[in-house]
Amino acid sequence: MMNVIATARQGLAIGLLCALSLPVYADEPKSPPPKPAEQPKAEPSKEQPKASEKTSEPKGADVKGVPASPPKPAETKSGKPAEQQKEQSKASDKVSETKVETKNGASEPAPSAKPADTKAAEPTKPPPTPIVSIKLALMADPRLFPYEINIDMNGDVATLSGKVGSEAEKASATEIAQASEGVKSVTNNLEIAKDLPQALTRKKDEVITQYVKDRFGKSKTLESSHFEVKTEDGIVLLSGKTKFLVIALEAAEAARQVPGVKAVKSDGIHLEGTE
Repeated sequence: MMNVIATARQGLAIGLLCALSLPVYADEPKSPPPKPAEQPKAEPSKEQPKASEKTSEPKGADVKGVPASPPKPAETKSGKPAEQQKEQSKASDKVSETKVETKNGASEPAPSAKPADTKAAEPTKPPPTPIVSIKLALMADPRLFPYEINIDMNGDVATLSGKVGSEAEKASATEIAQASEGVKSVTNNLEIAKDLPQALTRKKDEVITQYVKDRFGKSKTLESSHFEVKTEDGIVLLSGKTKFLVIALEAAEAARQVPGVKAVKSDGIHLEGTE
């Protein structure tokens, strides 16, 4: 009797478990409860995996043992543009503030001093002395051009010193210096040397002679001829011997090219064999 009651209880427990696990269909007719002798069979084990498959479906993060799904990448990406937009809006606000300040004139820098202001502050240079203008005026006069005349300035007083050839030339120097700008009075200390024009002429002739000899040295024909050269008052005198008269002509043409030469005389050149 006790064995029958125990087997009955086991059958009821197994039946209840099967009823809870099996789905309920309204249209299908209810099956009769299984017999106690048939319950130990493996039929319920075939249907249990079906129930377990349905009950084991994950429902979000509440199901134990199933990890929560990671956040979607769209949600993480959407946050970055929002921050960038905020930063851009802040930067634009700052730029607009600076523009407003510059328009109002509050943040404009003070204008720098113009170069003209600094130049105006510099002291003005004193005007040049009239020494140069006096010398240029004396050299422009043909009578005074050959002479060496020194000029000194003491305020607006010009002092002349040196040598000239005559009283007329000394007076001309005073007039030229007095007419120069910045000169109120002239102190003329020029000395009169009557032989000075002749001395200057001799010096000029010596210079011309040296230039003629230098030109003869550039020609092999004239250098081998060994002509003598002398200058008197700007006139070049040639003397010597040559085999051909054409060489004398070449010498005269070379002397003619020297500045200051007034004339060239070749009467002193003789042809060899004509004596």
